[in-house]
Amino acid sequence: MKKLILAVFFMIFSFGFAEVKNISDIKTLDLIVREKTFLNKKSEEKVYSIKYVVPNLMKKEMLEPKSHQGEIFVYADDTKKTYLPVFDEVHEDKAQPEENLIIDTIVLLQNKDRKDEKFRKLYNSGKLVRIRNDNVRIEPQKMELIENYYIPVFIKIFDSDALVAELKIENVKINREISKKEFEL
Repeated sequence: MKKLILAVFFMIFSFGFAEVKNISDIKTLDLIVREKTFLNKKSEEKVYSIKYVVPNLMKKEMLEPKSHQGEIFVYADDTKKTYLPVFDEVHEDKAQPEENLIIDTIVLLQNKDRKDEKFRKLYNSGKLVRIRNDNVRIEPQKMELIENYYIPVFIKIFDSDALVAELKIENVKINREISKKEFEL
């Protein structure tokens, strides 16, 4: 009986102190984003699922609002393919750098993690670390340890001093196999 109790205690202790992994080691993400954007004292809310393969392949499927439900956006390099279910059409355009806050946030965090040892140590300790890039400021408000990665699950994004967006991230799956077929429209 003592051996069983010791074994259970050891297992719990081992899992509790598993090594935190670097965010730059993430290769794929599958998650849900609740995005609230602010412009001219008005706000707009969207909910979408994200499938992301590093460095630059992402599928965003709109879940809310209902008027946009089912719209699919696939980003690869500098192109964006859009599927509009109302018209059953696919359009291809040049992707605009500012139109995808989630990719920008992920790329910025991963680049900072790769290049800045001080940032990596702070981030991997679970501390809320602000990031600046030109006039854009990303401020994680809440972090969670998910599959041994610290993931910001609530983020505020500022342009200069103006709040432009809040992102809430949920149902995060990290480094799971994502088939290339999922990105076909």
